[in-house]
Amino acid sequence: MALATIIFMAITTLFVRQSELMQEQNELIVLNREARFGLDHLRTDLTSLGSNTTPNSTADPTVCVKPTAQLRALTVDTTNGHVAADGLNPNVVPTSLTLFGSLDIKARYRTAAIEGSVVTLYDDGNLPGTQAAWDEVFTTDRFVRISGADGQQMFFPIASGNQGSRSITVLGTIPRVSTGNNCGYTGLGINYNVDVQNFVRYRVIGDLRPGAPTDVGGKPLQSLLVRERMQTDGTTLRNQLVLVENAVDLQIYDIGFDADRTQDKVKIDVKRLADEVFLPGGGGALGNQAASAMPEALRFLTVKLSVRTTWPRKQLVHRPREVAWQPLQTWLLPNENDGSHPVISVASRVAFPTLVSRNL
Repeated sequence: MALATIIFMAITTLFVRQSELMQEQNELIVLNREARFGLDHLRTDLTSLGSNTTPNSTADPTVCVKPTAQLRALTVDTTNGHVAADGLNPNVVPTSLTLFGSLDIKARYRTAAIEGSVVTLYDDGNLPGTQAAWDEVFTTDRFVRISGADGQQMFFPIASGNQGSRSITVLGTIPRVSTGNNCGYTGLGINYNVDVQNFVRYRVIGDLRPGAPTDVGGKPLQSLLVRERMQTDGTTLRNQLVLVENAVDLQIYDIGFDADRTQDKVKIDVKRLADEVFLPGGGGALGNQAASAMPEALRFLTVKLSVRTTWPRKQLVHRPREVAWQPLQTWLLPNENDGSHPVISVASRVAFPTLVSRNL
């Protein structure tokens, strides 16, 4: 009986351990799938940059009416990401990416008339069929881009829309071409292209949803990767979509710029780290200051998303990052001294062929 008991306990221990290993492997598989889901969303938006829009309204000569808000294909910020238990997980600086372009609405429309601040669209059968559907497309957090055969572009924030009259009212007056003014529309404003553009931001935030875990000070212990629609100023939040739970870091690195766009021979200047393209105060090649930003010269970048497991692994020793760009392998939360959370990272390089073709 003693021998049978020992054998039974050994088999039970082995079975329990095998079950734990299977659960851990299944969680890592699910975690990998969720991380790739979030990264694929970001990749899809990044690859559309420069299409049907402007890489940089400040430097783009085809933007003949300079908008109040500077429109840039990509802006990088390292000051508004969240780090859960940052004292236990040093050297983590999540990157915030703000994108501009035809990110949500891919349709292109044609004008039937332009007058003052009102754009009337031609009914080709592809327009939204109800007022509710119209309001979903032509929302006040988006711009309309009006472009013609001469290559000129005009961006105006949307003020309102009317499905019955097929019209969009914009903020500001749309100029008409006149003597001494080549910017605007001609005649009745017929047959111009109209696209819908907007700002989207990706970042890691603290989970403030009801029931989400917090530390003794009330700070979130769980982080989320979110896709945020922004207002037309590019900074004010309109709404959020949670893509990945337990996301802990979003980084970019290996950022390639066209060093001299005036030459036939391409010379790529590769910046290894995000802090080389974003400087304190908004400076740098992808910062939010007009003087130094040059997203139009961007040719590729590598983006990486890191996600932690839900439960810590017992006896997994936590290895804090020694520098900001070291691989992130574990995550530690308060009161989990007997183990830490494994971290997996997924990365992808994204090229920007549309920005190459624009070559401002």
